[in-house]
Amino acid sequence: MNGALHHKSLQHLADEDLARRSQASGLVYLVLYAIIIGFTRYANDHRTIAVLAGLTILAAATLRTSMILKFNTLYRLNPGAWLAGFTALTLLLAGVWGAFCAHTVHDYGLELTAMLTLLTTAGISAGAVTTLSIHRDLIMACLALLLLPPIVAAFLQTTETFAISLLFLTYCLFMFVVAKRINKEYWDALHNTVLLDQRARELEASNQELESYSYSIAHDLRTPLRSIIGFSQLLLEDGRDKFNESEKNDLKRVIGAGKHMAQLIDDILELSRITRADIANRNTDLSEIALALAHQLRDEDPGRTVTFNIQPGLRAVGDSSLLNIALQNLISNAWKFTAKKDNAEIVFNSKKEGNETVYCLCDNGVGFDMAYSDKLFRPFSRLHSQVEFPGSGVGLATVQRVIFRHGGRIWAKGAPGKGACFYFSLR
Repeated sequence: MNGALHHKSLQHLADEDLARRSQASGLVYLVLYAIIIGFTRYANDHRTIAVLAGLTILAAATLRTSMILKFNTLYRLNPGAWLAGFTALTLLLAGVWGAFCAHTVHDYGLELTAMLTLLTTAGISAGAVTTLSIHRDLIMACLALLLLPPIVAAFLQTTETFAISLLFLTYCLFMFVVAKRINKEYWDALHNTVLLDQRARELEASNQELESYSYSIAHDLRTPLRSIIGFSQLLLEDGRDKFNESEKNDLKRVIGAGKHMAQLIDDILELSRITRADIANRNTDLSEIALALAHQLRDEDPGRTVTFNIQPGLRAVGDSSLLNIALQNLISNAWKFTAKKDNAEIVFNSKKEGNETVYCLCDNGVGFDMAYSDKLFRPFSRLHSQVEFPGSGVGLATVQRVIFRHGGRIWAKGAPGKGACFYFSLR
């Protein structure tokens, strides 16, 4: 099933699945018929019946396969006619095979020809349960046409074939029960799949609406906020000789709060952009990105001494611009939270865990209490005060969004005063 579930009715989905499952079944009839004709004396003993049965099976299998291959076109024109034609050809195949099997049992008793035909009939019926149980009435009729004729033929023969008849009757009843159970499970699963698809679409629409709403609000707040910051700065400069220190500090707090809010708005817009952006996957050198970010941080703050240990050759398939944003937030965080360390160190490497490559960025900074680890990736959720470590609290939420957009996962480990490690994998 796919994202287009809501465009089709349940019956359409079931019939489409029925066609897909039945593609090879016509070939099975032909192969098994060829085996029986080729390895038994039936063709020599009953040439006319063998030819008629073979031609009927070939024609029915060919027509049904053609209907299956042209499902999308034929079903769109007339769903009822497609299902009726498929059903008629399926029952024709089952009826011919059941009659063919009954004739071999009637003529050959317990000889190889009859036993081989019975064996193949049991196999066909088992395969039919898996393929056709989507439609309960169809599979019941198909099983009856396949199994009841040889049961009756065996019942009318000798004592030994009477035992075979009872055995096949038990098998037939068992197949009916299995088909009924599989049919119920199939339709329950189909209903659940459609329901989940509907819920997913509703959730996606709701998320898009919320993202658009937050984007619009954040974008519309920018202009008045710039005015507040700009006029406050002008007021501070023009009234430098008119205001006392307390009034100047009040204006500075207004400007500082405005700039902090502007940063929050920018971060919200960035988070929204990442959510809405298309993914352009390409082979990306993560080591190169990390080294460039390290040089940039050193240039911006030359007074700090931080040791970077970046494993060379770290590569990943993903959107290079989004992965750049994720690494920028992780490395900037590590730089910020190691500010009070004289021997600050930031490490970026990877390791193999099964079939998965896990990337790891560690620092020896202030760390965090694992009891609050669930708050790390929540937007605006902070584990340290704004005075101690300034920031918007959106960085790690942005990183998580980037990783999730790539079908990966992210988690963290840390301890107070012992640094933090952030692990992530990509699909």
